[in-house]
Amino acid sequence: VVNSRLIDGEFYNIDQMFSEDYETKININRRSLLESIDSTSPLITESEKKPVIFNITDGNMNMRVNTSLGNMNTDIELNKEGKDIMIGFNPYLLMDAIKVIDDENIDIYLFNPKAPCFIKNKEESYLYIILPVNFSPADV
Repeated sequence: VVNSRLIDGEFYNIDQMFSEDYETKININRRSLLESIDSTSPLITESEKKPVIFNITDGNMNMRVNTSLGNMNTDIELNKEGKDIMIGFNPYLLMDAIKVIDDENIDIYLFNPKAPCFIKNKEESYLYIILPVNFSPADV
């Protein structure tokens, strides 16, 4: 038995979201990124839900998290095109996308700290949209 329901209403124009007008593009080793994000897991509790904050500059991404259980601060090498950016993400959402990608290096496209980022390859055989998380200066 299959139940289906048609939902009537206004929806996002997805094609507009996939614009090539990104401000920052990074190419990073998938395994290094995944291991670094995974190492934050013991520090993030369900009650706090602190974001992992990425400060992306030329050739480097500083990743940090600050919770009541402790803090972590690490750097990862990358290739960057475009502007520097500081953006926060829920680490579990980011890891879910990165885990299923088989490529050695991944491209992440960023627009601004409040806009979704995209993880996709040149052939667009996969496309992941990750929403950023607002963070306070205390999180940095």
